[in-house]
Amino acid sequence: MNRTPDPRPPHRNTSGRLAAGMVAAAVTAALLPALAAPAAAAPVDWTSRNTSFVERDGSRLVLDGETFRFSGPNIYWLGLDENVGGVDYPTAFRIADTLDAAARMGSTVVRTHMMTSTGQDGANPLAIMPSLGQMNEEAFATIDFAVAYAGKLGIRLVLPLTDEWEYYHGGHRDFTTPFGLTSADFYTDERPIAAYQAYVDAILQRTNALTGVPYIEDPTIMAWELGNELEGMTATWIDRQVAFIKERAPQQLVAAGRRFDIDPDTLSAPELDIVDVHYYPPTAARVSADAATVTAAGKVYLAGEYASTAASPALLEPLVADPNVTGMLFWSLFGNNDRGGLVPHDDGFTIHAPGVTDAERARVSAITAYAAAIGAVQAAPAVGTPLITAVDRADGINTIRWRGAGGAVSYRVERSLDGTSWTAVDTGALRADAGSATDFTSPTGAVYRVVAIDGAGADAALSDPLATETDTRVLVDPLESWLLTEAHDGTTIVPRADGTSVVAASDGASVTWKQDRLLAASFIASGSVVVESSADGSAWETALSEVGPDGAVAARDLVGPYLRVTLAAGASVSRATIWSAVDAPSGPPAAFASISPASGTVDVTATPTFTWQPAAGAAYYRFTLAAQVDLGNPVVVVDGIGNPSITPTVALTPGQRYWWSVTAVNGAGATASSTGAADFLMKPLPSEPLVVEDFESYADDAALQATYVRNTGGGAVTPSITTNPDTGTQAMTAAYDLAGPGYAGVVRTFQTPQDWWGYTGLELWVQGTPGDDVTVQFVTRGTYWETVAPIEGEGWQLVEIPFSSFAPPAWAGEAAFDPTSVTQIGLYLGGEGTGTLLVDDIVTTVAAAEPEPGTGQPGTGQPGTGQPGGAGGTDTTVSTEDLARTGLEATPWIVGALALLAIGGLLLARGRRRVR
Repeated sequence: MNRTPDPRPPHRNTSGRLAAGMVAAAVTAALLPALAAPAAAAPVDWTSRNTSFVERDGSRLVLDGETFRFSGPNIYWLGLDENVGGVDYPTAFRIADTLDAAARMGSTVVRTHMMTSTGQDGANPLAIMPSLGQMNEEAFATIDFAVAYAGKLGIRLVLPLTDEWEYYHGGHRDFTTPFGLTSADFYTDERPIAAYQAYVDAILQRTNALTGVPYIEDPTIMAWELGNELEGMTATWIDRQVAFIKERAPQQLVAAGRRFDIDPDTLSAPELDIVDVHYYPPTAARVSADAATVTAAGKVYLAGEYASTAASPALLEPLVADPNVTGMLFWSLFGNNDRGGLVPHDDGFTIHAPGVTDAERARVSAITAYAAAIGAVQAAPAVGTPLITAVDRADGINTIRWRGAGGAVSYRVERSLDGTSWTAVDTGALRADAGSATDFTSPTGAVYRVVAIDGAGADAALSDPLATETDTRVLVDPLESWLLTEAHDGTTIVPRADGTSVVAASDGASVTWKQDRLLAASFIASGSVVVESSADGSAWETALSEVGPDGAVAARDLVGPYLRVTLAAGASVSRATIWSAVDAPSGPPAAFASISPASGTVDVTATPTFTWQPAAGAAYYRFTLAAQVDLGNPVVVVDGIGNPSITPTVALTPGQRYWWSVTAVNGAGATASSTGAADFLMKPLPSEPLVVEDFESYADDAALQATYVRNTGGGAVTPSITTNPDTGTQAMTAAYDLAGPGYAGVVRTFQTPQDWWGYTGLELWVQGTPGDDVTVQFVTRGTYWETVAPIEGEGWQLVEIPFSSFAPPAWAGEAAFDPTSVTQIGLYLGGEGTGTLLVDDIVTTVAAAEPEPGTGQPGTGQPGTGQPGGAGGTDTTVSTEDLARTGLEATPWIVGALALLAIGGLLLARGRRRVR
């Protein structure tokens, strides 16, 4: 939220400040009926659906006498989060919203790192243990809520107690470093062992402040895990910690595991219940093999983390029939952000359910189907309720921002001038990640609401309406955190299953906001509440207030930038809505010019990013792209662009000339770019193949081996020069041994990147063992792409691979395909045994015939969305369909598409760690 004044000289509306009567009418007539939810009525019912403990019966889990198998996510951040612009406690909304999303996917178990919360010397002051031996009661507030809310949903928890890795929430080094010890000493030195056990004991002895149930007596906590991916555990240490926990929590299970494979000490630990194994990426065969090993040792098998990018019927359907596989928990799940849109996370394995892209929705569907197939019974929560968080008015135009609703697939923003008749602001559904929409007409007195639409296309939930007036902005603070407040004194945020309340501990408690040019405010309140305003934050004036239905309090005639609500002991406030004045535009936007691509640009290979100068006074920009100089028959028109840049979601035709133009718009008018329509020419498709590698330039084996370097994570492989008898030219032969890692491969890095734009795929000659698969992998602009080419017979064979067959490996996460700068190519084999692979003449392929001339394909930009394709906001990025066509059928370069999980997919898995 921008709290700084507008740097431009203020332009006062001729009507000056809003008349008090207008504000009172807007607040009283439009808002008070909408604020009908009671703030702090009856105590919250925290009754848990988890009434029995999950028990271990040999190598299986049972619940009430029935075999218990489960699916679910990792939601590591439920106790402490680093995805909110810094490390902070997540809000009750985000916790509930994401647990609801898990339940809709059929999840009955969630793994979370919320008990992994330690630090050293106060460097992590929000942790459960900021310093060795010091406990922080405040840190348990979100944890208590997460446990209580999971119980209401019937979700059970697996809780690691420390971590191998030094992430923001701490790890086992917090028990060794204070003693001047190394991390390995954690498992052998009595001092860190005692410190760790003291920390664990403090957690085990806690009673949930919301439910009144001790942690060790709560069936919601299914298992305590000794730590996340602990690499140095010894048999003695495991036995000792398991005994320590079971002595205190005999009804709960204990789990342990390390990073990627099975720790043999976990198999032999007599009292350990669950062995946790992690996969980046998984395969059905690998999971089943590991599950067989674990259950043969009499332990319960859990895939505690697997790359969500691999979630598919190919992975999960074979596991349904495997009784050894007790649990499958994907990494990782996020939900709606507090102020709008979805919570971003950049490790490549993030899922938002029900999903935004086709690929993400397919993964969610596969996981949900797996849960149903193994009999995981879970009631799906209803679609949540959206909340309008702000109506920002700039230069005469309103932008509506909202917090999303769990389970919503899309949204529709509606406007009313009379409170009864509603009209859609936008012309199409807004995606689940939208979060904002622009009203291009922004009439005086508009009242807005947001409609959440479910997967069946039905209107599932309505936000409370929010009223505006001439030249005002509106801020809504649901008081889930102190983020939007200026100060607070004597108050506590109390989470509820349906929201939060700020409750006063004693008379005179207060919450203060600072918003320039205050006009009015409204609160959902319970008990005695006084609203005041101040010009300087020290001298306060009591505001004229009105009380509406169910305790809604509306105040008007506010002065200055400071707003304070003072509460009597036990009184509460659960939502604040604040109106403030803004300047009207003095005229249309100022002159500006387009920048790039400059008029006359040629050989453009992909849909460019269009940029222009900012126009002073612009509320938004309108972009037009056409194949005609008069901009007739436009390929795409996008309205509501906030920044002076856009990469439209449109595929452009090679060899075609295009023209583009931008218009700046505000509430007083519009100004076209001073440079007019600029033109650019797309590069024609190539007509001749590009030789990627013909193996003719190598003088000897040493030169070849210096270029084709073995991937050291794989097995032995030795390339050398041979002759292709069919052509008489040089070729490469690679003798390999797959023992150990189960794969082997060589990689060539190009000294000068190759441009594969416009080609349709790759072609190469290969010879090897019939039935084997060759994984062909390349890197372009830092993104990995791979596919599998089967060896189908004896002798040399020509293999043609269209680019549509390539996809990012499961471990690589999402990416957009841009083959204009290929820097590396690799060849891999996987499985067992030894053999020889021969390769020759790797070339790109060209289209069989020139495509028919065309003007491109319409994009998906929708007026009123602020971003092409429906998402709100001010930044636009390349879609996976933005690339120029190559003459083939349009290929879905879908971000994060599941590669065929051959051994090539293991390349970086062993040496790479996710970024959290």
